[in-house]
Amino acid sequence: MARRINVSCGACRAQRKKCSQECTLAPHFPPDDPLKFTIVQKVFGAKNIIKLLQEVEADKRGDALNSMLYEASARVNDPIYGCAAEVYQLQKEIAELESQLATTKAELNQMRSEYGKLVFLMGTGSLDDQLVYPIDATSPPGEYIIYEEVDPFLSCGPLWEA
Repeated sequence: MARRINVSCGACRAQRKKCSQECTLAPHFPPDDPLKFTIVQKVFGAKNIIKLLQEVEADKRGDALNSMLYEASARVNDPIYGCAAEVYQLQKEIAELESQLATTKAELNQMRSEYGKLVFLMGTGSLDDQLVYPIDATSPPGEYIIYEEVDPFLSCGPLWEA
């Protein structure tokens, strides 16, 4: 990577030192954003950042640095828990959403069951040819309104006039 020697990367600029061609931090900290390095340095320290980046494969260094930047930003906002607080909050939201999904699936299965029973009863003419309807969408299984004479939903005539 060719760059001018007299332009320091964001990390070297934040440390107020000259940047060399072999600077490990230069590809990850652009000269126009020294604050990015300052945040990461505050949490991890410059030597630890350099050491960590040297231990990681070259193609994975950007991801490692993004991870450190995320953790450092979380630590600045929440010094005790850091990003663990965010992970915990997201896990809590996932558990709540999974619970809601399970409840909704149970309700849907209940409604499908009720609908299937109604279709079966209406098609077979059981229950002495009485028409059976659930009381409402939240009624428990087995609670029905039974019409002995005329289907109130079908006896109102056509919905439109020709």
